[in-house]
This record gives sequence, structure tokens and C-alpha cells, in this order.
Amino acid sequence: MIRYSSEVTIARPPHEVCEALLDPERYPQWTDMVEVSFDANPPRVGTRGRFRLAKGPIKGVLDMELRELEPDRRVVFQVTHPTLDWRAVSTLEATGTGTRLTYAGDLQLRGWRRLLEPLVAREVRRGEAGEAMRLKELLESGADAGGSGA
Repeated sequence: MIRYSSEVTIARPPHEVCEALLDPERYPQWTDMVEVSFDANPPRVGTRGRFRLAKGPIKGVLDMELRELEPDRRVVFQVTHPTLDWRAVSTLEATGTGTRLTYAGDLQLRGWRRLLEPLVAREVRRGEAGEAMRLKELLESGADAGGSGA
């Protein structure tokens, strides 16, 4: 199993960070996720969604479910695909100047691919930390995809 965790402080209040984590239209701005959609707007616990990855070896649609939601505090998604199981946990903590985001999770490749976990772990960790930094940059720049928000 591959575990990752990174932390960034974003100069925005927790509700803005949480909104971005729940807005499917914004994901392509800070992740490799494209064609992101949720079955409910706003999403709530049990909401299902799907996406594709724009690059990398994982092809096809990945399914996701919002497993936990504590508004402005915690967002947990479970992602499934024939090649992997992935739990992504975003924890938000108000700071004097904004929000401390802990962007963490665990990913387990399925079948023979599990043998590759030691080889891909570093890239997963680096990629996920990069996403947290891109979210920080996006929110602090005030950029907006024109999405509806959560």
C-alpha cells in the first residue's frame, strides 16, 4: 500500500477550500483529473462521481464516492478502478491567516500491479503533494473556472 501526506497553508478560509474540494469543475485546474462529475449538487455523503486521468498509465473511468464530509473540516473520497483502490482524505484546519490543508491518502494497486507499488510510491507522493500546492496557488490567485461552486 502506498501512503502519502502533505500539508500546505492556504490564505483562504476553510469554507473556500472545502468548496474547491467539492467542485467538479475546478478539479482539472489543479489535478490531472478530467471529465469530473458528481451525481448530486451539492455533493453529500454517499454522492457518487467519476473522472478520467489526463495522463499516466491508468486509463478509463475511475469511480468515486464521497464517504465522509464534515463541512469546512474533512472530505474523504473512495476511488475505485479495476487496477486500484484509493482513499483520499483532505483535512482542513483554520489558522490565523487561512487554512491548513492536510492532503493525504492511501492507494493500493490490484492484482499483479501490487508488485509495482514500491516503484511508483515516490511518484504518487510527489504528484499528490504537487496537487496540494497547485490548489493553494489556484485559490490564492483568485482564479475561477466559472463553475457553480458547491
